[in-house]
Amino acid sequence: MWTWKHHALALALAGASAGAQALDLIDVWQAAREHDAAYASARASWEAGQEKTIQGRAPLLPQLNASGDYTRNKAERPAGIGRYRSASAGLQLTQTLFDWSRFAALEQGRQATLIADDQFKNAEQELILRTAQAYFDVLLAEDTLEFTRAAKDAYAKQLEQAKKSFDVGSATITDTYEAQASYDSAVASELAALNDLEVKRNKLALQTGVSANRLDPLKAKVPLELPSPDSADSWVRQAEDGSYALAIRRKQLIVAGKQVDISRSGHLPTVSLVAGYNDRTSTQLASVDTRGGSVGVQITLPIFSGGLAQSKVREARALEEQARQDLEDARRQVEQATRTAYLGVTSGAAQVTAREQVLASSKSQLDATRLGREVGVRTSVDLLNAERKVYESRRDLAQARYQYLMARLQLAAAVGQLDRKVLEGVNQLLQARQSTALASAQPKPKPGKQ
Repeated sequence: MWTWKHHALALALAGASAGAQALDLIDVWQAAREHDAAYASARASWEAGQEKTIQGRAPLLPQLNASGDYTRNKAERPAGIGRYRSASAGLQLTQTLFDWSRFAALEQGRQATLIADDQFKNAEQELILRTAQAYFDVLLAEDTLEFTRAAKDAYAKQLEQAKKSFDVGSATITDTYEAQASYDSAVASELAALNDLEVKRNKLALQTGVSANRLDPLKAKVPLELPSPDSADSWVRQAEDGSYALAIRRKQLIVAGKQVDISRSGHLPTVSLVAGYNDRTSTQLASVDTRGGSVGVQITLPIFSGGLAQSKVREARALEEQARQDLEDARRQVEQATRTAYLGVTSGAAQVTAREQVLASSKSQLDATRLGREVGVRTSVDLLNAERKVYESRRDLAQARYQYLMARLQLAAAVGQLDRKVLEGVNQLLQARQSTALASAQPKPKPGKQ
């Protein structure tokens, strides 16, 4: 049967070839669902949690036990030593009629199963966030390398021109040194960018099990959608109801409260219906076979346990208070995370717009500086600085766009709404990669210094 494991393997093999089809965010996320160890651990924990309800209910159901024994005996008699055998077999049925601790444990089991459900849903959201962050990290590293190489090529041309101008006496050696320094810095930046890209690709590959050499990039223009409703308080109220972190803490408080009930039951009686049947055979004097059954009610009333019951009650109350404070701490953290994500979307959209304007201004400045350099009112240093600012603006814009998209996902996660549909909305902002994958070879040899 074809599974996602086979799909992930096929994607990995396909990515190894030069003409492999690029992967989008959904492809990578689906591969991560089958390969990510943290998610696999969460799935196993969820499966274990489904048994808690059964384990809590089992003690309240009828308990049937069988017993038996066979004994060979030797006894002294007035006439000598006698030997005889005895054997017995029996069944005992016990049905709890009243046991407050078992009733409380039943609710504990139910809540434990619900906690496991919430934890697994939260793990699914965390997987989406981790995968998207790793995906965007690779794209940003690719963008950085692309911008760095473009800057290096531009500096190489300037270096070549500065050398020619110096040879003909139209420029000083200072211009050559400045161009050489800028080019050398670009080469070092390219090496660092190559290393960072390899690290980011390895991280994504370890999480998903697929090659990260060909990922669909972000479109040139990303629509900047603001949160709806446009109020941080409204999103905080949604988080109060939808946050899985808060849901888990609330159920843990219920479990702690039931533990108090269990501890208090140390002072209460337990009542059980007991029915039994026994068959006993003995050959001591003559072969005797005794059979009989019994039905009754068994009552157990604790009287004194050395202070153990009172101590457990005090311990359970303290742990219940701890769970209550943990819930309050979680509520504050969720509120802070929700407000931070909300601001990340609103301010992130404004940041992208501002960075776009900075890039446009930087390009205009570069054009003006290049013209000024031609007419002699700008120096080569001014031109180098202007070009450097353009490439830095491109990198900052790319980073702002990825941060904006991550803030959208984080806001959805804060209110418990991050699922495949939300991820597909972000995935639609990617465009299919048409060109070959970004090369990861060593940078081109730099021109030798003269």
